Amino acid sequence: MQRNIERLTTELIRLPKRERLELARFLLFLDNRSLDSDDIDSSWEKEITDRVRAVDEGTTTGIDYDAAMRKIEQRFAL
Repeated sequence: MQRNIERLTTELIRLPKRERLELARFLLFLDNRSLDSDDIDSSWEKEITDRVRAVDEGTTTGIDYDAAMRKIEQRFAL
């Protein structure tokens, strides 16, 4: 299972930013569709829309994948 996740992750990071954001939106939708709260859905929808707009307008900066993974590993290290 771990190898499949690593392979998939490698493929996903090669996608353009916009496609990665659209994929994130879809995955969040899948996780949230069972919730009854419209507030949560609308909040995520606004957040995702704002982030996609920022990427499209060039008003945001990305983080290098390796640097982001290091930060995540440091934050969640046991």
